Amino acid sequence: MIIKTIIFDLDGTLYDYERCHVLGLQQAYKQWQNMNHTDSFEEFQQLYRKSREWVKRFLFDTPSSHSRALYFQKLMEKVEGFPNTYKIIQLYDAYNNGFYKELVPFPHLKDVINELKKRRFQLAVVTNMLAEIQYRKLTLLGLGDMFNFIITSQAVEHEKPHPLIYAHTLTLTQSKPEETIMIGDSFSDDIEPSTWIGTHAIWFNPKKIPPPLSINREYFVISDFSQLLPIIDKINS
Repeated sequence: MIIKTIIFDLDGTLYDYERCHVLGLQQAYKQWQNMNHTDSFEEFQQLYRKSREWVKRFLFDTPSSHSRALYFQKLMEKVEGFPNTYKIIQLYDAYNNGFYKELVPFPHLKDVINELKKRRFQLAVVTNMLAEIQYRKLTLLGLGDMFNFIITSQAVEHEKPHPLIYAHTLTLTQSKPEETIMIGDSFSDDIEPSTWIGTHAIWFNPKKIPPPLSINREYFVISDFSQLLPIIDKINS
């Protein structure tokens, strides 16, 4: 079966999400200090983490579970007892300034995408998160006009690994599972569910961590996008 569509995850696959996230938290922490709070950065991270966990617990499988504004609202409620919107917005803006400041695509990614476009593959992004935020990331990465389809969990109202977001993508691209390749950094959200529905899967694993579980279906692993084209050629042969 000839490959027709190649799907990319966004966060952690097209760019280094963890690095940007830490830079965002560092900027938010500076703003936190300007509010006369004396917590260490580690304590601030713990406050943020607990607030994030609270939001995700009650908004599970929804795009709103990724809302940084809601995380900072819960943080303010925990610390000051009420949702001080002045401070919520200051923290939110500071985080975004840090996050987006050094947002760059992974090495070799643009060259690979350009080559795939030359070969006339359909290219898609399938990503959790709110659409506006993901559009902004793609634009800042210089990838805003590179994809034929962009599917966010906000458009589908379900988060990966829910099968509906993958079923919607296959319907939209008019591709069969065996004509499709999924590339992502999350084993649980990208690789495992895509193999369930019968698509080919390529795990982008730059840190070379062991897989968290064993699955009975074949998948491929790359640590750098310079390795991608030979694997696609192998799948397509």
